[in-house]
Amino acid sequence: MCSENKMSGRGVYMATVVVNEKICDEHFLLRLYLAEFPSAAAGQFVQLQCRPPVAQAGAAEVARSEAGLPEFSSPELTDKESLLRRPLSLAGRRVSGDGVELEIIYRVVGTGTGWLAGTRAGQAVSVLGPLGNALPIIPDKPQVALVAGGVGIPPMIYMANALHNAGKSVTAFNGVRSKSLLPLSPGSEPISPEGLPRLCCSQFQSSDASAVVASDDGTVGYHGLVTEPFDAWLDGEAKAAAGLVVYSCGPEPMMRAVGEICIRRGIECYLSLERHMACGMGTCQSCIVKIRDDSPQGWSYKLCCTHGPAFDARDIIW
Repeated sequence: MCSENKMSGRGVYMATVVVNEKICDEHFLLRLYLAEFPSAAAGQFVQLQCRPPVAQAGAAEVARSEAGLPEFSSPELTDKESLLRRPLSLAGRRVSGDGVELEIIYRVVGTGTGWLAGTRAGQAVSVLGPLGNALPIIPDKPQVALVAGGVGIPPMIYMANALHNAGKSVTAFNGVRSKSLLPLSPGSEPISPEGLPRLCCSQFQSSDASAVVASDDGTVGYHGLVTEPFDAWLDGEAKAAAGLVVYSCGPEPMMRAVGEICIRRGIECYLSLERHMACGMGTCQSCIVKIRDDSPQGWSYKLCCTHGPAFDARDIIW
């Protein structure tokens, strides 16, 4: 079996595609096998190189025009392949034989993820990670709510499993624009149109977690924003607020609303923020987040990739 203490810290690893299948419109499930990969936790992410590894792609001299100017033809310079890696949240990690399998659910939105959608089993993909901090599991909080939207759903699947292993009671709220964009499989119970928790999503049911699904257009589950059934559910859990913690990932307006609801109710809440990350390691300084602190001005900029992506909702300045 693979030793979990074999390595520590981030690194670049070569992975092999095991599964890359479409699970709904625009979303794919990617499962990667790696001979070795450091321990990781829910909330962390990886940076995938969405083009053939250098060893496969080879190298070529740059031709020059009669005027002596370079004539670029390599795919990453002609917009056929992405130059920068793409940050993607982990939806799961498990030891598999003598190695490790990483599970990623991603949405195709451009050149990089478009290339990724075309990969097949056996193909090599370069992985940089694990990156970022993990969502904290609070020992004295027995009840948990997960609130996710769109591509923020995958890390909540990973978190539900970790919370289940920690003995927590979990309810997952999932928001999507439409049924065709729901990256979850049916569970043993139907989805409630009233926004009531049910064992309706297999990915969460495997962690004994009830789930709620809401859609903007009303094609699946509750018709409206996912924060609405979440807020209504909290009304019934008001007496349990002291033992409840909330985690959220997804579109920024949704996370801001979740954070404000929890702060107003005195509920501990952590948000896994999304930012454009060019490097994922704090080098490019492109993913800043304004955070409250004890400095004279009362705030400072933190980096989503290294100080986050998980932050206490009370610390974020929107």
